[in-house]
Amino acid sequence: MAAVAPANTGPALDVQGLVAVVDLLAQAGGLNALLGSRATDSRDKRLHIGYSEAAERLNIPEKWLRERISTLPHRKFGKFVQFTEDDLHAISDMHFVSPDPSSRRNDESALMTLRPSTRSRKRS
Repeated sequence: MAAVAPANTGPALDVQGLVAVVDLLAQAGGLNALLGSRATDSRDKRLHIGYSEAAERLNIPEKWLRERISTLPHRKFGKFVQFTEDDLHAISDMHFVSPDPSSRRNDESALMTLRPSTRSRKRS
């Protein structure tokens, strides 16, 4: 036989469940406290991270890091290359680009002076 749900399943039961969830969140210190502690625990326990996680956190290919390691901040333990949180921030700051407003005006004026050639192309 199939189980039959009680006829009393309406909005009242949904509200009771919602109240229970809100109470649990209040006891735990809020949703951000629950999610924040779980997301950062795995990363904050380690002082150093390797190429793969550093590349993932910087959102770049690991190969890019390996090719440019001599110009990037990092830690080296023998032959092992490691990165700290400060290293990752420094790498990101090294590649910050801020467009110069004056160079944009020069680009626009250069585009305005371009004219199509009057020479015809020989077709073979």
